[in-house]
Amino acid sequence: MAMAMSTPEGEELTMMSWSSGLYALAAVIFNMALRFVLMADIPINKSYGGQLQFLTILGVVGSYITVTIGLLANIVGSPFLLRVKNSLLVLSAPVEVLISILYGSISLVNRELLVPKSVTFFMPPQMDFALHGAPAILLVIDFLYFSPNWTTSPLAVLTIYSSAGVAYWMWVHRTYAVNNYFPYPLLEIVTTEQRALIFAVSIVILYGVFFSLRKLHSIVNKAHVKSEKTA
Repeated sequence: MAMAMSTPEGEELTMMSWSSGLYALAAVIFNMALRFVLMADIPINKSYGGQLQFLTILGVVGSYITVTIGLLANIVGSPFLLRVKNSLLVLSAPVEVLISILYGSISLVNRELLVPKSVTFFMPPQMDFALHGAPAILLVIDFLYFSPNWTTSPLAVLTIYSSAGVAYWMWVHRTYAVNNYFPYPLLEIVTTEQRALIFAVSIVILYGVFFSLRKLHSIVNKAHVKSEKTA
């Protein structure tokens, strides 16, 4: 933990307590949200891929794994597990920010681009937030306050996000081949070239989000060190 490394042992324990609380809260929220959608009696859950066709659900699953490993790392005091959590956070935090950006902006334009008009399933506001807002907020807090100085190279970051984008592209086209529809109506109404452009732009956004968060992380930690010196 970047902040803990430059603080006395007592403050390091305090920071670990705060991060454990964050991970526990996130795990409860993610578990609640996933149980809600996975147990819902809706057609998509009976189709090939089920809820895992959706980027939102894949994101929450990844975030759930990330915070669970983080919590376990704190409980057992494992530097290895903490490194695993931080490695996963490189992908999961920017993906959750991307999901919030795409969901919010597309919903403002036309919500039917994300949810077919024929779907009558009611999503309570708190569950909507648990899926599309809370993950980004919670993981960004972890990224900024409880994670190390990020030294991941631009090429490595681009490789990670490009690989994730290609993997999701292959996955949704696989589900389309079986179900004869894409999980999001937006992907149905565009051409293959336009769909590829959407994926490419999303990868660029992920790249920008990561380095924006890394810059914010540097600012936050410099401010923390400065406040310690003046205390």
